[in-house]
Amino acid sequence: DGKTALTGSDDKTAQLWEAATGKPIGPPLQHQSAVSAVALSADGKMALTGSNGNDKTAQLWDTVTGKPIGPPLQHPHLVLAVALSADGKTALTGSMDTTARLWETATGQPIGPPLRHQDQYQVVAVALSADGKTALTGSRDKSARMWDTATGKQIGLPLQHQNEVTDVALSADGKTALTG
Repeated sequence: DGKTALTGSDDKTAQLWEAATGKPIGPPLQHQSAVSAVALSADGKMALTGSNGNDKTAQLWDTVTGKPIGPPLQHPHLVLAVALSADGKTALTGSMDTTARLWETATGQPIGPPLRHQDQYQVVAVALSADGKTALTGSRDKSARMWDTATGKQIGLPLQHQNEVTDVALSADGKTALTG
């Protein structure tokens, strides 16, 4: 709704802010390491933070209480990117472990197998369509990839770039992708 902003920091916190006044909302959301990625649900009631430090996690938060929702979403390596579906039912994380993972926000459980890019190349950008049916990942392997979230299968061929893909976005209907 444009009333709330969410930031992540090297000080191991994320912070919600009133967009109009710049005043903090509630206490900081605390991680064990630097917060490298943040996402806010469409209704503003849930936040997702990702840590690129030793804890190798993403965490869902209730923005009203400032309390964690469920256990941390664990990757074997640093979490570099996060996204939430518009309905708040699905989270997507991208990691230095060359994968992206879909998560059910209600349970904190992974949905299907990891979405895998080429070995040795980090997934540094993620996006979900508004309906949660399509995921888009960007990687240092110089590609972006579209995924069917129900099956975990790649849609079409990788979208090749001349260099690493560090930003991705999907249109609301999931039919148009923007990569950078």
